[in-house]
Amino acid sequence: MQKIIVANLVLEPETRTLRNTTGEVITLRPLPYSVFTLLLEQKGNCLDRDYLFDVCWEGAVVTDQALTNVISSLRRNLVKLKAEGIEIKTVSKVGYLLFVDDTFSIADDVIEQEADEITVQAISDYTPLTLPAVENKSTPAIVTEVSVAIDQKDVKVSNESCFRHFWLTKPSLISVLLSLFLLVLIVFVYQYKAISSAPHFLVKDNYQHFEINNTDIYFLNKTRKSVGIKAIQQELKTLNPVECNAEVYIRIYDSAYDDDVISLRGYIAAKNSNRNANYSLSQFSYTDLPVIIAKSFNRAKLICE
Repeated sequence: MQKIIVANLVLEPETRTLRNTTGEVITLRPLPYSVFTLLLEQKGNCLDRDYLFDVCWEGAVVTDQALTNVISSLRRNLVKLKAEGIEIKTVSKVGYLLFVDDTFSIADDVIEQEADEITVQAISDYTPLTLPAVENKSTPAIVTEVSVAIDQKDVKVSNESCFRHFWLTKPSLISVLLSLFLLVLIVFVYQYKAISSAPHFLVKDNYQHFEINNTDIYFLNKTRKSVGIKAIQQELKTLNPVECNAEVYIRIYDSAYDDDVISLRGYIAAKNSNRNANYSLSQFSYTDLPVIIAKSFNRAKLICE
């Protein structure tokens, strides 16, 4: 399951849950989750209210109080989870921004460490079975049988204790293999640290990729309808879009109101500079998609240069 570390909290997109390091969990409703992830994608940048309404409410007619209520509920959830280094700030007469202080960020191995602590605690809580002494002078035969049974149980418990003690304290093949596995895992984590720390919407493995005029396009279809990536690529070639030396990430979603209408979120980043931009569009059809992608290159002239 994918996990995103936000200061001292962990966000799980598949279940829409936020949890802290003490195990407290809050499940976000779809609308607050959409607002929170949008703020997270642009953390440190102010998002105006109209943009939030357009993307999260998909152009629906609602009052300003609707967004205020969602922001208030998110702030209450952060307080309940004792969040540190994360704050939703209000920019007067403009909108909101999410501030995240990375100095409060928890380590990636904290989640695995919690599982290890549970396993160790289960082993340390084991208590050997002890049986009370049995004394009966009037029936010596029964006493003998009971004593034999007790001795057998004591031997069994003793053997189990010795077995566990051996595997936990003595050098063995399993302990050596476990050490090698942990070493390989640490090397793997360090090698892919840059990839794992990237925002979840920039993970290229989640996208379909194709190239047009030196532009790398990464396409993610989150709608119910299948979209032919080859058809989009061919139609883009016929439109002959301007050359743009950039990476373009496009995600499309179903509209909440119309069956044949989709909404789009885009992110474009120059390959040879730090220039980037976000854009979104709602209420358009599948057939308009190639034209919309081509037009996005024209709007991003500073990035494409």
